[in-house]
Amino acid sequence: MLGSLAWPIVLGLLAVGGFYWLVLRGPLNHPLALRYFTGHPVCMVETVLFFVCLAALLQKVWSVLGEHAALAHIKLSGGSSLPTSQATEWLDKLAELPGRHRSSFLGRRLVDALESVERNASADRLESELKHLSDLDANRQQDSYALIRIIVWATPMLGFLGTVIGITQVIGDLAKQDMVNVQGAMQGLLSGLYVKFDTTALALSFTVVLMFIQFLIDRMEVQVLESVDRRAMHDLLGRFAVVGSASDPQVQQFQRLAQAMLAATEKLVERQTILWQNSIKVAQHHWEKMAQGAGEQMQSALAGALSQALVSHANQMAKIEQASSEQLSQRWEQWQIALSHNARVLHAQQTELVRQGEVMTQAIRVAGEVVQLEKALNDNLSALAGAKNFEDTVMSLSAAIHLLNTRLGKIADSPQVELTVPRTKGRAA
Repeated sequence: MLGSLAWPIVLGLLAVGGFYWLVLRGPLNHPLALRYFTGHPVCMVETVLFFVCLAALLQKVWSVLGEHAALAHIKLSGGSSLPTSQATEWLDKLAELPGRHRSSFLGRRLVDALESVERNASADRLESELKHLSDLDANRQQDSYALIRIIVWATPMLGFLGTVIGITQVIGDLAKQDMVNVQGAMQGLLSGLYVKFDTTALALSFTVVLMFIQFLIDRMEVQVLESVDRRAMHDLLGRFAVVGSASDPQVQQFQRLAQAMLAATEKLVERQTILWQNSIKVAQHHWEKMAQGAGEQMQSALAGALSQALVSHANQMAKIEQASSEQLSQRWEQWQIALSHNARVLHAQQTELVRQGEVMTQAIRVAGEVVQLEKALNDNLSALAGAKNFEDTVMSLSAAIHLLNTRLGKIADSPQVELTVPRTKGRAA
């Protein structure tokens, strides 16, 4: 109601207001315009109806442009011999289109045809359905011109009505005047009649203009409907797989029966799947409870066993630690005793080494003296040998040796130095 009546009336009244502002106060303020558009109330009503009808025609033009845009925008992709389930997918795609495209002739035609295919689960009667929808769209298209037709019909009627009212008014005025001056009365009648016929002239002018515009828009919309028919036939006919025909309805019945059985089987499978899922969920829940209980029991058993084992292990470790500490104490005492003994032995050895060092020092000093004495003896022997006093020298040497032995007698461990006279042959002997 809002689209077909309210908007044309609102827009027409706004246009009339702007037009009369131009006539009364704007650039159209001309005596001729004032005569035809403001000379009689019927002329003003005719002007209002003209602008309302013109607004309705402009709305139709806008609608035709929208139909052309929908023809370019709406497309159904896919191959041929498709299952009837494809109709559901296409309906979902059409539902995603903007509202102006869904409400267009092509959008409504495709939606109605696809719903018929989806509802019947068959495309056998698709062609007849498309023809029926085409007739419905043609009827809708004709019905959309109802307001325009009424205005186009009513406009000349208002013109005639204004003329009749004007003639009646003139005749009434003539009857009231004095008939003595008939010629003057006739001149007044004629001067008033040509103004009263302005309503008819204006109404007929408006009607001609509106009918011409209506004809052009109607032809444009008829062409749009023809394009919609061709597109619907092209996009839908031959796209679905057809089983059977009108002459062999048993095939269709078997197909519907098979589809019904298939649908029932699918529902049964879905229901069985749901039951299995519920059973599996219940069993899984029961298993989880059992596993949780067994886990808790195992945990408690393991905790008890571990606690006992840890206590036993702790006791054993304490015993082992005590035995190890006792053994370590014994070992430590033995090590202390051995270390003390070794320290005493080392001290004795150190004392002995000191004594031996002193002895060695004395021996080294005595050995030095012996070396000196030997050198002296050798010198003496050389001298004695030259002097042929060898025997006296030997006696002196014996005495010296005796003296040396006496000095060396203090050292108990040192060996005795013995001097032997070598038996040599020669002059000494």
